[in-house]
Amino acid sequence: MSLILRNLAIALPAALISNGYLMIDGNRIAAIGAGNPPQTLIAQSLGATLQYPHIVDASHKLAIPGLINAHTHLEQTFMRGYSAGRSLLDWLHGYIWKLQAAMSLDDIRLACTLGMVEALRGGATTILQHFKLPYTHEHSDAVLQTAERLGVRLVLARGWADQGVNAESPASILADLERLFSQWHNGAGGRISIANGPLAPWRCSADTLQRTTGLARRHDAVTHCHMNETQAEVAMTVAAQAGQRPVEWFASLGLLGKDFHAVHGVWLSERERELLAQHGTTVTHCPAANMILASGMAPVPGLLAQGVNVALATDGPASNDGQDMIEMMRLAAYLGRVSTLDEQAMPPRQVLDMATAGGARALQRTDIGRLEAGAKADLVLLDMNAAHIQPAGNLLSALVYNACGSDVDTVFVNGRILMADKQVKVVDEDALLDECRERAAHLARRAGIPLD
Repeated sequence: MSLILRNLAIALPAALISNGYLMIDGNRIAAIGAGNPPQTLIAQSLGATLQYPHIVDASHKLAIPGLINAHTHLEQTFMRGYSAGRSLLDWLHGYIWKLQAAMSLDDIRLACTLGMVEALRGGATTILQHFKLPYTHEHSDAVLQTAERLGVRLVLARGWADQGVNAESPASILADLERLFSQWHNGAGGRISIANGPLAPWRCSADTLQRTTGLARRHDAVTHCHMNETQAEVAMTVAAQAGQRPVEWFASLGLLGKDFHAVHGVWLSERERELLAQHGTTVTHCPAANMILASGMAPVPGLLAQGVNVALATDGPASNDGQDMIEMMRLAAYLGRVSTLDEQAMPPRQVLDMATAGGARALQRTDIGRLEAGAKADLVLLDMNAAHIQPAGNLLSALVYNACGSDVDTVFVNGRILMADKQVKVVDEDALLDECRERAAHLARRAGIPLD
């Protein structure tokens, strides 16, 4: 398939084309430029076997790289509305763990389908799913099969804990990780990959952390863990590890590196920040969840100034209630300025970088998170012709401060159109919503959660 988009604005890695063209050939971006597409490109497009119209007028559209949602729990679409007014630990013990334990395979498939559809509508083309339900092989496979079917790009971080609630044996954790790497890693034409997903420092033993991280490194995969989310969690690690804070403990175990993601990173000491920068570790910023659960404000501007890579994420729908990555950019910009009281903090270009290239760096990929010739054709077109956006003095500012998920018009993943004209093309969305409403109510009753 060869397709040319013309008359659109394009967000390049370091510049903005106000009116230009972009050509997709197969699953790659073939060419980008300002002004009209050259006649040689048009001839190339006309000569191709076409799946849909070869030249598209994209007036009033802004092309951005597909956003990378660097941390979520898609199964939690069936758990919305329980986070308000509760602390993290109360929320986990009283609601989330009960609901997760009651989920059937059909619940998982439906909830994750809904989550992926919502993610597409929020501009995400790559999703890092930290999956907390490894009760059977089928539970993990159901998520991966859903991503394979819908066409999204998915990293499944296989969640595990060998201590506390729902603890697994180290042998079963390692065996299932090895199975997932063997059966799924770099599958679906490279759209699906596996990661090591320890849930939190206070729920994991040193030996299993080292063994699973070593396994992931042998498969060139990343390790992804909730870190320093609340003061209470930090205190539990300090008490258990002879005064070492979480990042200090992980550094002593040899876990930190460019392949490690510290999710949240709200309560970091200066020494921990230095260690993250020294080891090239990514901090995954979840602004909405940190506000809703009153966890605090991650020191993102300071981390960026120290050279720490920061990726952006929604977190799960139970602790955010939404999967809109456009909204996450705005919240990250707001929090960055408030946390520093610096009007120069978090300019739009930096925020967009966290949501795109920052996520790609976290995944150690150079072929997504940017619009340039040769990159994967993962991109989003936003309809900027809207009353809440126009007139736009600066399109990148309008993207971060004005746009929202409902402005996402078209989504390409690996060159395939998954959403066009604001309609998802890979699932019957109305039927999905009807089924999800019914199943979520059944789930709450099974888990003993009162419905208001």
